[in-house]
Amino acid sequence: MIRQLKTTAKKIAAKIYGEEVRIIRSSRFIQSCSFVMSENYYRELHDLLHIAKVDGYELTRTGSPNDGGYIMLDDFHDGGIAYSFGIDHDVSWDMDMASRGYDIFMYDHTIDGLPEENQRFHFFREGIADGVTNDDRLKTLEELIQKNHHQDKRNMILKMDVEGAEWGFIENVKPETLAQFEQILFEFHDVVRTDSPERVLSAFRKLNATHKLVHLHANNHQHYVSAGGKNFCNVIEASYVIRDKYRTDDEYDVVLPLGIDNRNCVLFPEIELGRWNENFEAGKMASASIRCI
Repeated sequence: MIRQLKTTAKKIAAKIYGEEVRIIRSSRFIQSCSFVMSENYYRELHDLLHIAKVDGYELTRTGSPNDGGYIMLDDFHDGGIAYSFGIDHDVSWDMDMASRGYDIFMYDHTIDGLPEENQRFHFFREGIADGVTNDDRLKTLEELIQKNHHQDKRNMILKMDVEGAEWGFIENVKPETLAQFEQILFEFHDVVRTDSPERVLSAFRKLNATHKLVHLHANNHQHYVSAGGKNFCNVIEASYVIRDKYRTDDEYDVVLPLGIDNRNCVLFPEIELGRWNENFEAGKMASASIRCI
């Protein structure tokens, strides 16, 4: 979720209703904001974000039809456990998962309470530790799993939308902890506009050791960079499944977005990712696009 942008969009929706939302391309603006990393960065990022198709299963949309919804593997278990980090005012995904028989352990230290209640909701005014921020309300995933007596649980689900804290979380989480989750959903922030490209790449390498990416969606609230014949969005939603449970087709000719994808912000068009798994084309560094409200 891009909270500030969502709030701004709501305030000005009436003013721009029926008008075309501008997309600005400006090399001077791009350079001043340092949007564009090296070609090598985008090439490796593309390699690390290769999408596999899971044999015998379909993908399905869960949660909101727009921002706050996620594409998941249609493999759910009544009586399952899900961890949800970053709630804000939207519990659509949590409600959906509760309807599928999951108990949802929900964490957000920035809100006082939930906008809606459900008997399967377990809310805590705590957040995920990123290894940097000094705040007693922030806990590691290992601490929370132990507190909830889930140390021996497998096949859990993890959803995380924590406005950039995901990078520190991935750096510090143990691989064996990640392996307790058969599906993991992330909203990744500042993929393009990062101060530490190696940190981003290292995070994806670590995730790929235990999980496989099965879906990718560009959050159209944000700008993107065209490189190697691909569009790389600054904020992306990524869906992973555990490697050791599912058989996958790694030669998947996927065209993104899928029919079950939808715009995060209805004011803007989708960001096309196209035939994402096709080879990165060296030498095709282009411009960045900045969505202006």
